[in-house]
Amino acid sequence: MTMPLLAYCVMDAGMEAETPGAGVGGATLEELREGGLRCVYSRFASQEALSSIPAVKSALAFHEVLQFLLRQAAVVPFRFPTVVEDEQQLANYLKEHRAQYGEALSRFRQLVQMEIHIPGEKRVERQAASGGEYLRERQAQAGSLAAAAASFREQTKEWVAEWREQPTGQGMRCYALIDRDAVEGFRQAALGLSARFAGARVSGPWPPTAFLQGIKGF
Repeated sequence: MTMPLLAYCVMDAGMEAETPGAGVGGATLEELREGGLRCVYSRFASQEALSSIPAVKSALAFHEVLQFLLRQAAVVPFRFPTVVEDEQQLANYLKEHRAQYGEALSRFRQLVQMEIHIPGEKRVERQAASGGEYLRERQAQAGSLAAAAASFREQTKEWVAEWREQPTGQGMRCYALIDRDAVEGFRQAALGLSARFAGARVSGPWPPTAFLQGIKGF
């Protein structure tokens, strides 16, 4: 009987990072090594057994595993939840994408991702608002968010290797690629500015997923 595997992340096989005792649902963490890569996963009795775990609880446990490993080495995470049939399917995937993962892990060996979320202003609904008025409000908010993002970028530029911005339905999300040793300096600089922008949040470090290129999931 096939037992589905929940894939967490890929690391360089040469980085002997310790794994936590258990992952999602308390399942034992196992690993597969292929072509210089090390993939961490856990095994479940069935897809139903995995699906029976509350989604929020599963996602939290998944990210706790990633954070535990990230503190020790560079990781390229899978999108949650990535479930594969067996070790052979996982090994075939690693063989196919060995070059892309190797390049990414080499590039991000000493780098992590920090995030700044800048919330947009809540729009007050007005019955008589015309399409033109609505458009002008949207343009004004976009300009305000872009200016706030520019302020954060300027404030933290000393630590930033790369920077990306992504407008969202709730505001603007900024991604900064920084050295592992610069996390605290970046965080303090960003927090020092966040008081000027109500509700702005600084989080991380995270795996540098916003800066990954050329890697396709299952």
